[in-house]
Amino acid sequence: MDEVVAVLELLTGDESLTGEGIAAVLERLGWGVARQVPGAAFPRVWRKDDLLAGIEGAAPQVRLAVTLWEREVDEEAGFDALEALYDESSQAVVRIADEVETGVLAGRLARVDGDRTQGIDYIEQRAWSVGHRLLLVGAVQDDTELPVRVDAVVS
Repeated sequence: MDEVVAVLELLTGDESLTGEGIAAVLERLGWGVARQVPGAAFPRVWRKDDLLAGIEGAAPQVRLAVTLWEREVDEEAGFDALEALYDESSQAVVRIADEVETGVLAGRLARVDGDRTQGIDYIEQRAWSVGHRLLLVGAVQDDTELPVRVDAVVS
């Protein structure tokens, strides 16, 4: 989560968030380009150590999603195994949220209630405002055939 906090701190004062601005911050912090999309104005997929980050959307709805945790369940394991994975991802969100609330951002966080998910159906999520930015930590499964992940989202 420290890498996400470092990015967030450099983006907190910006009134408007752009993909180019996020890309510049990632490069400044030593993230490497994981995938360059031909014709794109800036790299959208970045990697640092075990973290994978994606710049999604366009201004004013641009966001950075960093995968902190990812697990898969064998399709043959059945519904109970998937439910157990959902429980594990929810516990990971609670643990990470506790780290966020007691970490270096603690004095600058304001807990955000209500729907700040931009239409994403999270299994579990927590959100805070930090300056002009929103930080959301949430467990999600985009499709029933994809892994469950916990992402930290800066928007």
